[in-house]
Amino acid sequence: MAYRVSLEHKTPAFFERGRHVLVDASGAGQGRYVMAAVCVVDGQVVQLFSSPCHAVSSVEAEKECIRWALDVMPNALVWNDCIPAIEAVLKTKPELEGCLFWPSPKMRKPFHDLAHSLSTLARELTQCRVWTLDELVEN
Repeated sequence: MAYRVSLEHKTPAFFERGRHVLVDASGAGQGRYVMAAVCVVDGQVVQLFSSPCHAVSSVEAEKECIRWALDVMPNALVWNDCIPAIEAVLKTKPELEGCLFWPSPKMRKPFHDLAHSLSTLARELTQCRVWTLDELVEN
């Protein structure tokens, strides 16, 4: 499967090199979803974003956040944990093969958990927002 990471890169250390954006969508209730993006450069979190989704279902929200990630941090590797969304995006945009990945459970710590925490925290928001790491720690 094109979105699986090779064995030698299945470690959290893989995020210590290059540009990565990890995205997650979270249900906000009543069919509302919010997206979160954690942008990482050479192992350092450089930006945190959240934005409401237009999608009204889980997989559609994950697909939307994958597409959003491409705008948030161009030329980065994009990571999302929803295999059906990844497969659907790759089917319509095969040119993303090699830059759209599913993080194995071992790779998800700590950055993917941060994206999920941010998407959960941002559930009530109705507009895009930039976050700081301090704000996430406080909540």
